[in-house]
Amino acid sequence: MYSGIRDFTLIWAGYPDIVTGMKDLGLVGLEVYVGPDLKSSDYSDMGVRASTGLDFGDAAARRRFQKTLRDHGVKISAILIENDFGRENLEAELKWMRAASTVAQQLETDVVRINSVMSPKQGVPLEKYVERTVQAVTQAIKSTESVSFAMENHGVVGNREDFIVEVLEGVNSDRFGLTLDTGNFYWYGYPLSKVYDLVSRFAPYVKHTHVKNMTFSPDAREKMRDWCRDWPKEATPIFEGDIDYSKVLRELELAGYGRDITIEDESLGNYPKDKALQFLKRDAEFLNGLLSRFARHESWHGSTRSRTERSIKKPVSIKASLARRRTLKLDYLI
Repeated sequence: MYSGIRDFTLIWAGYPDIVTGMKDLGLVGLEVYVGPDLKSSDYSDMGVRASTGLDFGDAAARRRFQKTLRDHGVKISAILIENDFGRENLEAELKWMRAASTVAQQLETDVVRINSVMSPKQGVPLEKYVERTVQAVTQAIKSTESVSFAMENHGVVGNREDFIVEVLEGVNSDRFGLTLDTGNFYWYGYPLSKVYDLVSRFAPYVKHTHVKNMTFSPDAREKMRDWCRDWPKEATPIFEGDIDYSKVLRELELAGYGRDITIEDESLGNYPKDKALQFLKRDAEFLNGLLSRFARHESWHGSTRSRTERSIKKPVSIKASLARRRTLKLDYLI
């Protein structure tokens, strides 16, 4: 595993360009946003508009970008798009996925991070969104080659355990998996112990990651909460929140994951610019240190579980493993 970051996070933190930020933070992997027009201009996130100024439709510019990253030891870990299968025009979302897949191949990466349903409508059964997501991903896989689509657990639909299970089983392809965002599970309201359980359960399907952190009062950490409507008030730097990333990395390693651990610190807007940059540097130092120690197996010498005690193959049926705990229930969104 290796450390990485979103291009948006670098710009948000105040770096003048990607390479300067990557070098300063000592990171290897870069997740790059690609818009529906194959550009990264005017990308909005966390209430901030940012742009790297890249145009991936320009072959010469794309080659220059690749060479610059390669010369500085940076590799693209994934392409990010902000699709939404809750929108009416599903074909437009599929067109974006296909275009991003082509760019991914051109930039020598094999993962496109996607959303599921980000704008659910009241009264629509969850099963309809499962069907729609399975349909879209299946069509995208059939119309592209090589590249995998990694659905992030994102939003009030995409963080639901039953939704993720149904979509994974419905698509049932090695070219489909997850962008695991541990912080998003915690944001959604799952108790901290449940978050770790979900990481363990879904680890065999992970193709890409986002890491963020947050802090709740001790009496709220193990309660099922409502999703964070005043986000990012609860957000904290990755190195000091409730989520223990040594546990997360260990579960990923046991599942055979060996790709990026991508920084997406959404607490930066809670601090003045200079302090936010200091915290981002500490995030990178924290993750690099953790990954280094993990690689030498220093953090878990006392563990009684070894890699051989869990198959790194995907379960025959993820739904069957959940059935031992509870019956899946596809209810109405409220």
